[in-house]
Amino acid sequence: MKTIIVNVPDEDATLFLSLVKKFRFKTKVLSKEDLEDEELAKWINNGMKSEDVSEKDIYKIFRKNGIKV
Repeated sequence: MKTIIVNVPDEDATLFLSLVKKFRFKTKVLSKEDLEDEELAKWINNGMKSEDVSEKDIYKIFRKNGIKV
């Protein structure tokens, strides 16, 4: 089984979801917060596998990616 993530404009979401459900595919709508949490989890996971990084560098990466600290 494969997982596919599709970004759909808000005005087309209902149409797209009904089409997907018609073919009996499972759907899950992710909120912006869900996507941010997933991305943060990836960063943490990658950080656990790497060398020590200074706090200053971490804040720099957060700001670069639009996270307010």
